[in-house]
Amino acid sequence: MFYFVEVILTKFVFSAAALADFSGQTVKELHKAEMTVKKSNQSVTFTEHTTPPLPPGWEDFCTEKNLNTNVLAFKCNIDTSNSGRWNFEVLRDFIMYRRMKYKFDVECLNGAKISLIWPAKAKNLKGMKVYNCIIEDFYNDCMDQVVTSFPDEIEFMNLTNVVIMADIFDVLHLGRTIANVTQDCHCGNDESVITRIQSNVTYNFGDSLSRYYSLVGQDEDNYNISKDPVLREGQKMHNDMLKIEHICNYQKMQIYDYSINPHPGKFYINIKTERSRYPVLKMLNFSYTDMSSISDLFDKLDEYFPKLESLDLSHCNIQTVDIRDDNRVSLWNGTVLKVNITHNNITELQVDSLERLIHKQNLFINFSHNPLNCSCTEDMKELIIFVEDSRKWSRPEYLPYNFIREMKCAYPKHLNRTRLKDLQESHLMCESDLALTKTVLVEAIVPLSIFAAVLLGIIVVFVRFRREIQILMYTRHNILLSCQQDETSEDKTFDAFVSYSNEDHEWVKRVFEEDSVEGLKNFKFCLHHRDFMAGKTITENIINSIESSRHTIVIVSKNFLDSSYCLYEFEEALRQSINEKTRHLVVVMFEEISVNEMPKVLQICLKTFTYIRKDDAIFLDRLVYSLSCKHRQKKNDIA
Repeated sequence: MFYFVEVILTKFVFSAAALADFSGQTVKELHKAEMTVKKSNQSVTFTEHTTPPLPPGWEDFCTEKNLNTNVLAFKCNIDTSNSGRWNFEVLRDFIMYRRMKYKFDVECLNGAKISLIWPAKAKNLKGMKVYNCIIEDFYNDCMDQVVTSFPDEIEFMNLTNVVIMADIFDVLHLGRTIANVTQDCHCGNDESVITRIQSNVTYNFGDSLSRYYSLVGQDEDNYNISKDPVLREGQKMHNDMLKIEHICNYQKMQIYDYSINPHPGKFYINIKTERSRYPVLKMLNFSYTDMSSISDLFDKLDEYFPKLESLDLSHCNIQTVDIRDDNRVSLWNGTVLKVNITHNNITELQVDSLERLIHKQNLFINFSHNPLNCSCTEDMKELIIFVEDSRKWSRPEYLPYNFIREMKCAYPKHLNRTRLKDLQESHLMCESDLALTKTVLVEAIVPLSIFAAVLLGIIVVFVRFRREIQILMYTRHNILLSCQQDETSEDKTFDAFVSYSNEDHEWVKRVFEEDSVEGLKNFKFCLHHRDFMAGKTITENIINSIESSRHTIVIVSKNFLDSSYCLYEFEEALRQSINEKTRHLVVVMFEEISVNEMPKVLQICLKTFTYIRKDDAIFLDRLVYSLSCKHRQKKNDIA
């Protein structure tokens, strides 16, 4: 449930920058006072030397930075003792009539909170940087027409690694009133902002989530997404946003960073282009997102980003670099657009697409560090010929793409880490090559058959206990058979995330946390009572722990089956195994459980994935082997 609502919030709420209906009374009163002063031809004068530069008490956590400019710049470190004291509305009231301009760099420690109101619009405020904070009151100005009378002044806005506290009922309110929020909420200082960074911004609904479940008549443990009104409100919000008349015109914005955010999907791109203008934008960053296609952006680049120089789409989920002939990037004039799509999921390269790309004069795409599949295909044979043509690679238009020749195969296994320029068609092991190999093998089998007969008796003995021998050879003598692959070098924070019921805590602690268990002390385990990060939701911690671990060990007991969170951890681990196509999930049967007592998905899983019984005589050996070695998946292959 939380994941779904976060998707709705990310796609619809933050792109509109509007959530709640608040009055902003203090700001209104100050604005009225200002109008009264102007009408009476009076003037208000502050003596900068006698008036403190910060609101009372803020000197406890804010210090001035000497930037040798006419702007007062402050660094504010908010720890738990000062949590909640940094308040944007107090700041806005304080600096409204001052002669100096202000910049603030705010960093929170240990889950501290601040009150920051989007889009941080205030007179005399030139910039805001906020790191690692829990933000409250974020949408309080979205219906405040008084704030819209303030001129746009902020030149940079940076929100990095922040959690925005929101009430889920405000999401439903937004779905009904999105067309009525102010232009400032939609656009956010669009006339003045030069740099906007919104990196790793997440949302937390707090205790409103349980109230929401109660009101919609759903059980949190048996949630039915088809009956969720947020889905209907989100679709209505989508339609209403497309009817908004005003356009965001980012006249000065040069840098827009929306990296490490989960869902900048096609809808978000449409809103940020069709409802916005970026006449001077130079750098656009969507790295570490779920972006799966470059075509959604490329179809709009020349119209909405006419001055773009750098587009970062690295670490996303892009699968192709195909550039169509009708793509309008080629019509651009001026500098070369550099696009970074390294570290994506590009497995195939087609020569005709590469030729079109290389001859795009105003475009350069770096797609190195992608997992190429070098299996025997006609495209791969053509690519080998293309890479071997040394005459091409000395020509000026080909030189920037010399990295193609250095790209390495990830698949199949026998070609792993082989560079394309070292690859030959004979390495592909095509069917004709395999046929020849089979003929040679058949001829070799005849003289070996007598020797094989002698060995047959010995083999029969070992076949019965082959799995146990294989496991004990590795765990007791550190001998890894040739059909196996050591897995310990994979780049993950933990060797395994242990999913278990709190009622089984003592056994889990004794086995996985204490160093006395021989064989397991060299592994690093993620345990929720010890390693879950404060300030993040349980579901965020579960997903992060599973994705940061090479394996998930599921301790299946009757207590485990009675816990909704345990079953959620199991389903996430199963999804990870399917997505990564690896033996990620390891199931430990803690006690005897009837199949009829298990959920259907667990029954299916036990027919497919490895499972180990706690009472097995070589339980620890089997577990160490499961965490250390890759091999072909079979039913009960370690049990």
